[in-house]
Order: sequence, then structure tokens, then C-alpha cells
Amino acid sequence: MDDDTIAAIATAVGEASLGVVRMSGPQALAIADRLFRGVNGRRLAEAPTFTVHYGWIVDPATGADVDEVLTCVMRAPKSYTREDVVEFSGHGGLVGVRRILDAALASGARLAEPGEFTRRAFLNGRIDLAQAEAVLALIRATHDAAHAATVQQLHGGLSTAIHTVRDRLLALQAHLEVRVDFPEEELGAWSPEAVRAELRILDREVGALVTAAERGRVRAHGCVTVICGRPNVGKSSLLNAMLRRDRAIVTPIPGTTRDTIEELIMLEGLPVRLVDTAGLADSVDPVGRAGIHRSREALHQADIALWVLDRAEPLTPQDLAIAELLHGRRAVVALNKVDLPPRLSVEQVHAVIPDTPVVPVAAREARGIEALEGQLVRLIQRAHPADAAMPLVTNVRHLEALQRAQAALRQAQATADANAPSSPELLVVDVREALDHLGAITGDAVTDELLETIFSQFCIGK
Repeated sequence: MDDDTIAAIATAVGEASLGVVRMSGPQALAIADRLFRGVNGRRLAEAPTFTVHYGWIVDPATGADVDEVLTCVMRAPKSYTREDVVEFSGHGGLVGVRRILDAALASGARLAEPGEFTRRAFLNGRIDLAQAEAVLALIRATHDAAHAATVQQLHGGLSTAIHTVRDRLLALQAHLEVRVDFPEEELGAWSPEAVRAELRILDREVGALVTAAERGRVRAHGCVTVICGRPNVGKSSLLNAMLRRDRAIVTPIPGTTRDTIEELIMLEGLPVRLVDTAGLADSVDPVGRAGIHRSREALHQADIALWVLDRAEPLTPQDLAIAELLHGRRAVVALNKVDLPPRLSVEQVHAVIPDTPVVPVAAREARGIEALEGQLVRLIQRAHPADAAMPLVTNVRHLEALQRAQAALRQAQATADANAPSSPELLVVDVREALDHLGAITGDAVTDELLETIFSQFCIGK
């Protein structure tokens, strides 16, 4: 940990009502006293913590006033970084906050690196690594569901669950190491069967977190819903109707859409990523074939398929081929063009894709859209039910670490089941591996390279 004092602009640069410059470190109050002139003449070094003071920032080189500010004093250890922190809140703009920062740097502070304030909070033990990453996710959240999931992680919900598993693993590791060092000792309650039972319990607990990651991904990043179908059935019209605006080009000419178009919508508080795709059909055109390839890739990766059928035409061989692609997948059928004379019934659709909701719509007139959206919401809720007791895992790095920890636990179970004479030594290796992967989430076992990668994604003022 560096013992110098860092400073940075903590608000977005540009015209705004406020601009904040933040300092943290052992000299924060001393440096602030060189810059700040309070109207009551009191020195900030003598100010109590959690107090706000009105006055002016003065250029220490010239004595000229720089900006009128409110200065907040937060003394260690009760601050964001657990160091002395001073924040100057002045007028927003391109010049004022920059001049305040320049004055702080000229008075002994150095410019903070990206994420250095949050990194100090982690290194000083105020938050763990999962909570630090939640700070970045909170800044980047674009909708309420992502915000709610991130706040839960910032509160330490995931960290608590991880620490619970790690504590049990540490107890198991200690027992196994005693078995290795003192094989002749009586083991009491830790019989071989008790060890296997504990490994199974820990496997289930980590597996529950892995399962929660899928729910967390959907809640934080959106349920990927691919609008698919053969050309000219109204996929782009349906996208526009669900967006309540014209996003995709719509023409009577088949094959207008050549590439995927993705947009985010909110349905009853759930984020849904709608992906419009090129019509699934044979094509001799190289551009058309590329678009169809992308459509198939998008459909393969989708959480839900929104299959659009033309009710004014009977099922075609192309439709039947798409039905085969959707076999076993979560899907909703939008039976489009109900404003035209029917040539396709719901019963005929169910004959090729049974147990799938079918919703009649007229995309061009935006009829039936709310009913279709309701079916999507119900399908998402059934696939990813809310569970307030289980913390959401929204970070890909965390998911990968959990999966590796679970793999190590399953390897430990296989070793224990084999009942080899050397199993205690091998079990210790597997348990340590699981501990390391879980520790990589909370920061209990982490490399400098990983920290650099994580905190380099932050803005400088955070």
C-alpha cells in the first residue's frame, strides 16, 4: 500500500452544476489546508470528521481565488478508503475542477490511477474484491434490475455466501492435513464417510451459486430473445412494435434484414434483449448467406426464441425446418398478420411445436403486443424464478471461478470415493484448489496481475 496522498476529479468532466475533487491519504488534510480558506477561518486539520465547510479554494502559488466550494472532511478509518479523505465540491465545468485538481497536485498530492480509491478501500479491508467489482458494475448499470442485483453484491450478499463455504473448506482442509501428518491419530467425527458427506454438501452449495449465476445474468444483463422466422413474416415489424418506435427497416421485399439488430427493453422490470435476425432460408447471395449464418448463431445462443409465423399463409418447408431448430428450446410463437384472412391455425402450429405458447398478433398495427410480452415475462420468470435467499452472481469472472471450484470439489469426491491409500494427500490438493478459486472472488487469494486488470477498468476518480 502506498503511503502517499492521491487526488482526482470524481465527477464527469464537462458543463454541470457541480464538480468534485477527491483526495485520500495521510496528507489529505494538510494539503487541503494549503488550498482551502473557510469563511470562519478554521483549519480543516482541526475539523471533526463528517463535517462540511464553506469557503474558497485559493491558488497556493498566486493567492488568487479559484472556486467557491463546500469541503467535506472524512477522517480515517471511517471513510471510503479508510484513510483521511477530503472532497471539494465546486462548480462544474471544464476549468474550475481542473484548476482545483492542479492546485492539489502542486501542493503534494499525486494524480490517482484508475480505480485507486476503490483499490485502497479493498487493500485496507473496508470491502472485499467482489464488493469492489460491484462498485464498477453499479456505475455501469443501465436499468433498475441491474442496479438491484449490483446493490445486493455491494452489500456483501455474494461475499457472505462465499465465506461460508470457504470456512467449511478450511475446516476440512485442516482435518485432512492432520490425517496426512498424523495418520495414526483417532479422527473422531471426521470419518471417511463424513468427509465424503461434507464434500457433497459443499458441492451443492457451490452448485447453487453457479445456478444463481444464470438468473443473475438474466436480471443484470437481459434475457436474450431472438426474433426468428423465414423471410417476410414480419420479424422487423414485430421488433418495431415491441420497441414502440421504428428501429428496423420494413419493406414488402423479402430479405430486407441482412444482419442482427439488438435492442434492450424492460418488461415488468425484467430486461429483455431483443435480437432481430435475417430470415432463415436458403440463399445464393454471399451477403444473404452471411446474414443467415449470423441468425443461426444468434438463435443458438439465445435464452428464448420468439418465432414469427405468417397466419395468412400455410406452413412451408422453411417453417418446418425452423421448428426442428427450436425443438427442446424455450420459445414463444407470434402468429402474425391476424388482420389478414387466416390460412394457419393455432392447432396446426401446436402440431409442429407442441407445448409452446402461441400469441396472435398484428405487428404492423401493434395488436396483441402486450399479450405477447406477457407470455415472454411468464416464460422468463418460470425459467429464472426469483430467490431472495440466494445471492445473484452477475460477474463472468465470478461464475468461472465458481465453476472451477465446483470442478475441484467433484474431483475431491472422486478421489474420496476411490478410497486410495494416498487419498488424504490428494484430497488436500483438491480442497486447496477449490479454496483458491473461491478466494479469487473475494480477494483472499488473488494476484497483483488480477488486481491490476480489475481496477484498470475503473475511472480515475473512483
